[in-house]
Amino acid sequence: MDAELTLEQAREINLLRRRHPGATLRVHERPWGVLVEVVRGTHTVTLERFEFGGATVHDAPIRLAA
Repeated sequence: MDAELTLEQAREINLLRRRHPGATLRVHERPWGVLVEVVRGTHTVTLERFEFGGATVHDAPIRLAA
């Protein structure tokens, strides 16, 4: 794929690295863009969706079941 992320999206990835030092960033390429998964040990800490059109979609908090 020849699409690129925007400068703002690259900054968001840099912020993810700084917010979660020592965590692993996994990038999953999709037809619409990339999904960045931040993993610490065996747990996913956060997900962010970066669309090739320039949009950044943050993950929504998951509420605990009652």
